Amino acid sequence: MKSVYIGTLIYVFLSTTIGFGQNPQLSVKDSISTFYDQFFEKLETNYIFTKDVNWSELKPLIKEEALQQNSFKNSLKICSTLFDTINGSHLILFAGEDMYQGSPKRQFTQEDFSPSFLQKYEENSGFEVKLLDHNYGYIFVPGMLLLNATQEELDANTQKIYDAIAELDEVHEIKGWIVDLRLNIGGNSNTMLAGLYHLIGDHTTGLYLDANKNVDSRSGLFKGKFYENHKVLTQAKVSLEPTPKIPVALLTGIMTNSAGEFVVLGFRGRNNTIIIGEESYGSTTANDLFELPFDTKAAITLSFGTDRTGNYTPTIVPNISIIKEANFKDLEKDRNVLEAIKFINSKYN
Repeated sequence: MKSVYIGTLIYVFLSTTIGFGQNPQLSVKDSISTFYDQFFEKLETNYIFTKDVNWSELKPLIKEEALQQNSFKNSLKICSTLFDTINGSHLILFAGEDMYQGSPKRQFTQEDFSPSFLQKYEENSGFEVKLLDHNYGYIFVPGMLLLNATQEELDANTQKIYDAIAELDEVHEIKGWIVDLRLNIGGNSNTMLAGLYHLIGDHTTGLYLDANKNVDSRSGLFKGKFYENHKVLTQAKVSLEPTPKIPVALLTGIMTNSAGEFVVLGFRGRNNTIIIGEESYGSTTANDLFELPFDTKAAITLSFGTDRTGNYTPTIVPNISIIKEANFKDLEKDRNVLEAIKFINSKYN
């Protein structure tokens, strides 16, 4: 089961340093050994590419390197080497608020982004809904990790997204919606999709394929509830009838990643929908979160994520490509937004 799709929070832009605890009754080496034994067990059992890994050869090498470290915390840095070795670009280890990943698929420099994009990123803006030019709903959906959120907190975040959209739609005559995912670098896509229920309605949002590309499970929305198979993962209390036929434009960028990509997959195949912007980062595999010793957790890749038709793509390729022409300060001069409005208007001609 994919209870949460943890996004690869691209660490070239991120760093956290809060510590965590190991069992004080164990020596450093015993703690390291306990941790890696259990982590290897989880990986061997669940990792989608486990059959491609020579575990019997790899485990002692990784463990030996980890045991050479002078602290448990330092030993966790070896997980980055482990992830690189098994091509686990979407694997993540969380320890307190520290995070360990393999090498990023892509290295970015400032030249890859427009000045407006970099300024918006630095602002660390939260979720936002507003009206553009009297008739167009604009929804900015950033990354939302929600790593240790309770069910109540997940549902509250879902409700916040839903209510903001519904309230704007109640007050204004909305011709179409623009969903901006250009700074969505990951997190909990279940909450994002359930919050966007008003635009999607009752429908399958994705299929999940095993290593042999056979359907393993499916997700979908019904009456504001987000399901995987028959399990409700989060939900919003619905106040309006959904509008699944209204035009929707999805804006993507090179940092649209993991959960951000899963939001696009949830819409892809929907009528009156277009994707505008740049090709996404490329983490369209689905993760689940596993508890490990000493207050650690691992996001382990279980399956390939697809759209509602079962179409798997390693990245999201837009229908209309627009490179480095963001204008977050004045969205009505942002070429991505202008193309979105043009698309929405075309549905009324």
